[in-house]
Amino acid sequence: MDKGLEFFDAWAKTQKEFLETSLKTQEVFRAHWLDSMKKSQESFFSTAGSVDNPHAQEMLKLFNTWIGTMINTSELFNDEVVKLQQSWGKTLENQIEQSKELVKVFTEYLEKASPK
Repeated sequence: MDKGLEFFDAWAKTQKEFLETSLKTQEVFRAHWLDSMKKSQESFFSTAGSVDNPHAQEMLKLFNTWIGTMINTSELFNDEVVKLQQSWGKTLENQIEQSKELVKVFTEYLEKASPK
């Protein structure tokens, strides 16, 4: 019984670590992506002061609207993805605990049922 539970515990630990790493990676990626988008926006607008062309000014306004919308939408989307991953992680943890208990009960049953 101990070997079965040890194997199950090792498997469950691996699953949990994978989920935690995946979540952290998603959060880091999101932070870096948003930072790079904001820096691109700042860089693009730093050239606006030297441009006197009205068409260029209009283009900069449109770009600002577009990039702002992209950043806001991305933040909302990524927040929801993080929530979903956290929810899935809790569900996985509950499933692992239930499965662990099932393995334990089933192993005990087999030990009692087998002739000695």
